[in-house]
Amino acid sequence: MTTIIIGAGMAGLACARRLADAGEAVIVLDKGRGLGGRLATRRGDAGVFDHGAQYVTARAPAFQTFLDQARTSGAAGLWPGRDDDEAWWVGEPGMSGLVAPLAEGLDIRRSHRVSALRKFEAGWLIDVDQPTSGQISADRVVLAIPAPQARTLLAGHADFAAPLDAVVYAPCWTLMLTVSETLGVAPDVHRSSDGPCAWLARNTSKPGRPRGRESWVVQAGPRWSEIHLEEDAAAVTERLCDAFRDWAGVPVTILHAAVHRWRYARVMEALGEPFLWDKDQDLGLAGDWCLGPRVEAAFLSGHRLAGSMLGHQTP
Repeated sequence: MTTIIIGAGMAGLACARRLADAGEAVIVLDKGRGLGGRLATRRGDAGVFDHGAQYVTARAPAFQTFLDQARTSGAAGLWPGRDDDEAWWVGEPGMSGLVAPLAEGLDIRRSHRVSALRKFEAGWLIDVDQPTSGQISADRVVLAIPAPQARTLLAGHADFAAPLDAVVYAPCWTLMLTVSETLGVAPDVHRSSDGPCAWLARNTSKPGRPRGRESWVVQAGPRWSEIHLEEDAAAVTERLCDAFRDWAGVPVTILHAAVHRWRYARVMEALGEPFLWDKDQDLGLAGDWCLGPRVEAAFLSGHRLAGSMLGHQTP
């Protein structure tokens, strides 16, 4: 029995890993060139930037075990010096490194954009329009992508997909920048409720990141991002660079600046169920949007869905 999992983020890879470890045949498709979804790291001559999820925390034993194992393998580390009660974990050498242990040995096909799903008597046909048009057949399908994207692919399965309409996301504009000066007096992390600088982090302060020119990540708050969502990237870059300079409070020379727009950055209203699984249709859904705005929620959703597919109890 073959399972196609659409989405190579934390939820999709957690599901794939558990199925594969149980001896199941699994193929993972993702439209991106990298792995991890919003556990994203951009690398280039200007530096290394974690431009999606900034860190993860663990409350459930299953996710803590995963992080401990990832740390042993060199895929995760602790970001020290935080004031929170919970430990902040980060991937190494970037946030996308967190999913490396889950992806090891899996059949993962990147840059594969799925355009349609069709159920037939013996299973599923998946239409792929990139990198070349074609079809892939499978016995079971799991969608581990943002709820609005899953809703689109499930247009022919309205009853099953109907609960997804209750899921609400907030967008996020993220600025990645490199500065010539060392902002020694600035804190490594700054947070506020909204505005253009709702989150600022000195990316080079994280373990495993290359030292040298300071790299910073600035994430705008949900309301600010919503207001400016459809603005030109160049205009948003200028706005966020100005906001960063104001925050720094000292003259800053910005050597590199780029932005990324996340339309589905943070879950504001979750489904309230760990996953959706239709055994008769061999169709499943998983993601952080099932449980809440945490990377741990994505892991637990995919892990528990796989357990249900295998017929296991999934606490």
